[in-house]
Amino acid sequence: MLTVEEVTATLLAERLPLTAYLAAVARDFHLAEDVFQEVCVKAVGRPAEFETRAHLIRWARVVGKNRAVDVIRARDGRYEGLSDELLATLATDWPDQPFAPQLQDALAQCLARLTPNNRELLRLRYFERRTSAEVARLMGRKLESVYQALARVHKSLGDCVRSRLRQEPV
Repeated sequence: MLTVEEVTATLLAERLPLTAYLAAVARDFHLAEDVFQEVCVKAVGRPAEFETRAHLIRWARVVGKNRAVDVIRARDGRYEGLSDELLATLATDWPDQPFAPQLQDALAQCLARLTPNNRELLRLRYFERRTSAEVARLMGRKLESVYQALARVHKSLGDCVRSRLRQEPV
């Protein structure tokens, strides 16, 4: 059985993979973060129920998925996301290992090197989930230039992350 401290440490260590899984289910990063927080509160309130770290992570995925689907159904009247079969496959095949800290560090460093304009482009497109056409309108650009800028930023980030990872042992 896990202690409250072990439950807390495990959930904090698994925050990114669990939130990414919940975002795949909910197709909404902010909802995924809210659900993750609810799952944490539930888990910390019942640490004796978890035999192992792996048991806790599996439980968090199932409870989080169910909560995300429930919220979407309450809000939208139905869940139009992934099928039950695909959700089951996703839950069993999702990586148990957290994303490599070196990868996270490399990405954070590479994002910090972007120009403010490119960070704004990414923020609007991916964090605010705006369409490319909306981004073009908000930034006063042509749609084609937004597509080209996103492609350049993706390539630049990929090259930068790969370069940084080659410099450090993963």
